[in-house]
Amino acid sequence: MEPKEPQRVDYDSPWKEFITVFFRWLIKLVLPELYEMIDWSKRPQFLDNELRRLTPRSETGRLLTDRLVKVWLKNGEARGILVHVEAQNQPVPNYEERVFTYYARIWLELRLDIVSIVILGDKNTRWRPNRYTRELPGTRLDFQFHAVKLLDLDEQFLLEEAKRKNPAALMLLAFRRAMDTENDMEHRLEARKQLIALMMEHGYNREHQAHILRLLEWVMILPETLEQQVEQFVEEYKRKRKTTFVSRFERRMIEQGLQQGLQQGLQQGLNAVSGTLMRILQRRFGADSELLRPALESIDSFETLEQLVDAALDAPTLQAFEETLRQLQATRE
Repeated sequence: MEPKEPQRVDYDSPWKEFITVFFRWLIKLVLPELYEMIDWSKRPQFLDNELRRLTPRSETGRLLTDRLVKVWLKNGEARGILVHVEAQNQPVPNYEERVFTYYARIWLELRLDIVSIVILGDKNTRWRPNRYTRELPGTRLDFQFHAVKLLDLDEQFLLEEAKRKNPAALMLLAFRRAMDTENDMEHRLEARKQLIALMMEHGYNREHQAHILRLLEWVMILPETLEQQVEQFVEEYKRKRKTTFVSRFERRMIEQGLQQGLQQGLQQGLNAVSGTLMRILQRRFGADSELLRPALESIDSFETLEQLVDAALDAPTLQAFEETLRQLQATRE
């Protein structure tokens, strides 16, 4: 008998984690014009508290995943702009009005320019909301937002982007293939193994590996017997290629830091990631690692911490890691 799909408790949460972790790469993929305008040397700020305050009480528990992110532009505008990203997994009535309502609430509260992006992850080919209009004599409202229909995305384009190490492309492929294999767990197993192989063969860094493996397990959920086959596939790949692929211990360590960051907001999440980095160093190099804590806790760049996680996992000695840390600090000054 073919394995059946396990019951999913929460399908929307993977979208939230995906948007948070791979925000930059998602923007590059779905709205490259905006990507080119953003100054990525300044870390995007996730406005979790502001978004919760703006959510109407009547929409508590709604099947919607959204993130509100403040970014800064290359043109030197000091105030920055807001990017509101939503993922909607099923058609709902009056959706266009709801997107506009959020736009209006955010504008009234924060008074910053807003870009609204909606990812439509449903299977209904006819449901394509992207505009809300109202008109009376002498007055007209025409609000258009950027809608990305998952079903419309070209798989070959996503595959090529994934080979260029864009993790957002790989994960959008995963969401697509999860939809396609909803009732066929054997084909889902093969699709998941193919995505893992793609990730490993094209040199994704260790932190991205950890996030992707976690999200694949969540998005392309499998029965336990098939889940064990995934682990066996990974171990066999490591043996054949003699790769330094991220271990299960390292993966769980990084996931723990990520989860703390998601719960606390990315401002405080920097502390969570630096704490995870310290635990990796202590595990590998012992008590001497504690001397580096002040330097690591002073870092305010997620990308720098990401590079240091890679260094902590790869460095043969603590001294080698310190040299990488010095080089990165010199680059930032």
